[in-house]
Amino acid sequence: MRFDELPRDWAQRPITDPEVFEGVVDLIATEQSRSDGATYLLLCHPNRRLLQPICLPDEPRRVDVGEVLDGVRLLLTELSRHDVHDVVMVIARPGSVSATPRDRDLRAAFEGACRAAGFTLHAVAVAAPTGVAVLSPEGDSAAA
Repeated sequence: MRFDELPRDWAQRPITDPEVFEGVVDLIATEQSRSDGATYLLLCHPNRRLLQPICLPDEPRRVDVGEVLDGVRLLLTELSRHDVHDVVMVIARPGSVSATPRDRDLRAAFEGACRAAGFTLHAVAVAAPTGVAVLSPEGDSAAA
């Protein structure tokens, strides 16, 4: 789903709702972030409605998973002090939406960082110039 296909009531739904998830990710992950590479933390209310997107720029061709995770850990620690504990992560990068080894490593690292900070990771997606795909816990992505 593209962002321009989102139903009018998308903001009142949980962003993990399969009828809106890919469209919300498409709306938030900019063309520039998909071209340059970025990690998004989509902070959620306890009912999984979008609270605030946060973009952490990175360079997927040069930055390793550990460098990305250092920023994520610091941010999650600070956010937990403000009673935010629900998050969706988006990996914006060049290339196709097919899962890469780096995507799988990032997802596993996100899961560990969330557990350590007391967060619930509700979903992970890949946003590439060609589209959006959900990154399953097994590391496979399904194009939307």
